Amino acid sequence: MQSILIYAPNPLTPPLRDIRDLLRLNGYLVACPDLGGPEDEAIGSLTTAFHSALPDVVLADLTSSRDYLPMLRLGRLMKNVWGDESQMPLRLTILNDHSMVRLDMLSSIDDFILIPFTPEEILVRIRQLLFRRRHVESANELQFADVKVNLVSETAFDSCGAALALRPREFNLLRFLVTHRGKYFTRSRLLDLVWGIEFDGGERTVDIHIRRLRAKLPPSAALLIETHRGLGYRINLSKETR
Repeated sequence: MQSILIYAPNPLTPPLRDIRDLLRLNGYLVACPDLGGPEDEAIGSLTTAFHSALPDVVLADLTSSRDYLPMLRLGRLMKNVWGDESQMPLRLTILNDHSMVRLDMLSSIDDFILIPFTPEEILVRIRQLLFRRRHVESANELQFADVKVNLVSETAFDSCGAALALRPREFNLLRFLVTHRGKYFTRSRLLDLVWGIEFDGGERTVDIHIRRLRAKLPPSAALLIETHRGLGYRINLSKETR
C-alpha cells in the first residue's frame, strides 16, 4: 500500500480533510502528523506516521506560507529520521498565484497545483507522480512512450537508440512536458517556466516549438502532445498508460 503524508498547518482545513478521505477511499495509507512544533516532537511524529517507513508522496499545503521554509524544514526532518542517502518522497505542493512569483522554489519540488482545485485533481496528480517514478529507469533518464529522455546529456533517443535532433530549447520544452505529463500549461505559463520570466518573445514561440517537437518525435510520442483551446498544451497521460 502506497503512503501519502499530508504536510499542512493543523487542524486540517475542510478541503484537505476531503482530500485525505478520498485518498484513503482509493486505497492509500494517509497520515497527517503535526510537524509544526519543536523539532524533537516533529521527528517523533514523522517517525511514527508510517511505522518508521518513508512515505511515497508528500502533499504539502503552502498556500498560507510566504516562503519555501516549511519544505526546507520538512527536508531537514526527513534527513534526521532516514539519513542523507535515502530517496526523498515525491513532493506535490499546493500553491496560490502569489507563490508562483517565486519560481526558484519549483526546482525543489516534483509538481504543484494551484488553487482552486478539487480533491479529484489531487488524486490524479498523485497518480501521475507515482506513474512517472515507476517509469524512471535511472535517476538521470525518463521514459516517454518509445522515447528515452536523458537528463544528463540533455538528449532524447528513439526506440532504436538514435538521438533525436532536438535543439536545446526544444529539449527543455520536452523535458518539462514529460516531467509534468497530464497537466495543461498555457503558452504564457510555458514561457515563464521553460523560457524564463525575462524572455521577451511572444506566445507564438511556444506554438513553433511544439510544432517542431511533433515533427522530430516518433509518431507514437508526437500524438501524445495535445492542444486544448483555452487550456494550452500537455502530454496525455491516459493515452500513454493504455
